[in-house]
Amino acid sequence: MASELVTILEKEATAEIERILTEARGQAEQLMAQANQDAQAYLAEQRQRIDAERKATLVKADSAAQVRASALVLQAKDQAIAEVFVAAEAELSRLQQDKTRYGAILRGLIREASGALSGRMTVEANPQDLALVNQAVKELRLDAEVKPGEVSGGVRLISGDGRFVVENTLASRVARVRSLIAPEIAAQLWGS
Repeated sequence: MASELVTILEKEATAEIERILTEARGQAEQLMAQANQDAQAYLAEQRQRIDAERKATLVKADSAAQVRASALVLQAKDQAIAEVFVAAEAELSRLQQDKTRYGAILRGLIREASGALSGRMTVEANPQDLALVNQAVKELRLDAEVKPGEVSGGVRLISGDGRFVVENTLASRVARVRSLIAPEIAAQLWGS
């Protein structure tokens, strides 16, 4: 009977051991499955975060490149417009060498400037232009004294009392309209 009791106890112990091992294996499989699931979720989350950071970095780099490109285009356009004005100034300098055309232009500049003054006045001009200016003053019948001055490409008129000065040169006219015609130049060069 004692051996039967030992056999029964051994069977029960073996069954209990088997039940505990089966339960432990099940728990281990569940823990492994949960750990794998958690690891996969963590990896997916990290991939999404890294992908989002990569996309944000690409967008930032793209935006920075677009801003830089826009700045370079604007700089090139500004330089092209400046070159147009340099070419215009060079053409105006060449125009001053054509005494026939330049004489008519000087007469127009003097007429326009004298409209802002009345009475006796002084007309200052580049020493090389004095003959043309004297001729224009006679043709316009102005009460004016013609003097050499530091003026290029036009004239400076001074009222008799010296209170008013009107400078009317080709360069000053270009400078006055530069900001107004720059958009038109841009439209001619690159369209609207």
